[in-house]
Amino acid sequence: MFDPRNDLPLCASHYIQAVEAVRGQGAALKLLRELLCLNAHAEMVYAPDINAYFLRLDDLDRGSNKRVRMLDAVATMPFESVEVFRAEIATWTPQDYAHVHDSMGLNALIELGLLLSN
Repeated sequence: MFDPRNDLPLCASHYIQAVEAVRGQGAALKLLRELLCLNAHAEMVYAPDINAYFLRLDDLDRGSNKRVRMLDAVATMPFESVEVFRAEIATWTPQDYAHVHDSMGLNALIELGLLLSN
């Protein structure tokens, strides 16, 4: 059953959209799963009305995973997640994102300053 207390807000959406555009769908969640040692039930949920992503955890992760069980995880997760994505983005070269042609991915790369807008 869905418990809204298990949804943790993530960083600005353009970081996630850029990672997904360059590395493929599911790449952002994979990075978070690796860093936070999350189980397979963790998912990323997009709220289009507010252009925001949330990390949805199950009760097991939220209750026993020391990286996300703390009360302040709701406040700290945006900062932790942006560091994960910034570290990934720092490894990119122009060849890594040359294949991105969809508008969402291109806009995310522009917001990050990796591409110049027209």
